[in-house]
Amino acid sequence: MLQEAYRHAKAIGAWGDGVAALTEAGVASDAPGIVLGGTPESVFAQVNDLLAGHRVWERFTAG
Repeated sequence: MLQEAYRHAKAIGAWGDGVAALTEAGVASDAPGIVLGGTPESVFAQVNDLLAGHRVWERFTAG
């Protein structure tokens, strides 16, 4: 599920054990649209802002 969300340029947020799940899934934690944080509130606020754009097109370069 995480890899699919990543490939579809969706915003992804994680904290705590979720960060390890991203790593296990092979999702680059420093990619655009990936939000990591210490608390659900901080992650949710940032992901919520990204969701306004529907997708994180900056994650993939053209060509």
